[in-house]
Amino acid sequence: MSGWQHRLESAGFSLLMGAFKALGRERASAVGGWLFRAIGPKISRHKKADASMARVLPELTADQRAKYLLQMWDNLGRVAGEYPHLGSFTTGGPEADIEVLGADVLNSFAEDGKSAIFVSGHFANWELMPLTVARAGVEGAEIYRAPNNPAVDAWITSARQQHIMAHQVPKGTSGARELVKCLKSGISLCMLSDQKMNDGIESVFFGRPAMTPAAPATMSLRYNVPIVPVTFERVHGTKFRVRFWPPLDYDKTDDMQADIAAITLKVNGFLEDWIRQRPGMWLWLHNRWPKE
Repeated sequence: MSGWQHRLESAGFSLLMGAFKALGRERASAVGGWLFRAIGPKISRHKKADASMARVLPELTADQRAKYLLQMWDNLGRVAGEYPHLGSFTTGGPEADIEVLGADVLNSFAEDGKSAIFVSGHFANWELMPLTVARAGVEGAEIYRAPNNPAVDAWITSARQQHIMAHQVPKGTSGARELVKCLKSGISLCMLSDQKMNDGIESVFFGRPAMTPAAPATMSLRYNVPIVPVTFERVHGTKFRVRFWPPLDYDKTDDMQADIAAITLKVNGFLEDWIRQRPGMWLWLHNRWPKE
């Protein structure tokens, strides 16, 4: 993308975020959902998402897929609308915006000061998973894939640093070194492991080969840090429910590569189970599987 295209894109992004901020959280979320529901099904990515869903969930009818994909667009638009309001979400008290299940699992790491690798996927508003971890008093680092536009990346990173976690680690070689430093310093990691990772390992996802991040399994084995699976759902509007599951149970052998493959498969299986339960809550826009 050329420089002027980047500038035009960043200007549009800034205007959109400014409008969402002015609307307030509830209205921004609702307007974002409406906007994306109206536009999303008309773009080419929608057809690709529908094809992916049809391949891995063949039991769904065309009408069911259309319903779930409309839910996906609504959720994605709401996430966009909620970005300028990340700092407003609450996690404590009866009127909390985020209901936390499995709080004992999360709090154990805050109380003991031990690090963990919190793993989830692009469910509901995925930015609120690391926010919940940080609000519990766990020092953590958020691993993210940087947008192509540097200005957009800078805006989102700044919002995360201000309202979620100060430690923001981009994926890549330099990021990998930073993750090692974090774990050695007792800092937990928050990772989304549902995206295609060409430099990962081939695993199985929905019964099909899929290049998958190996970092959670690799770092868990090398630094003896537990993997804590996390699920997240939008209950209604800007109300959410997050659940921290018990650390992943696995056997460690003398064959590290085999162990990495086995653990990665378990992580994929966990994410797949949640997606099957709530297909409209997952981001189907990724090119997750190779073309047939």
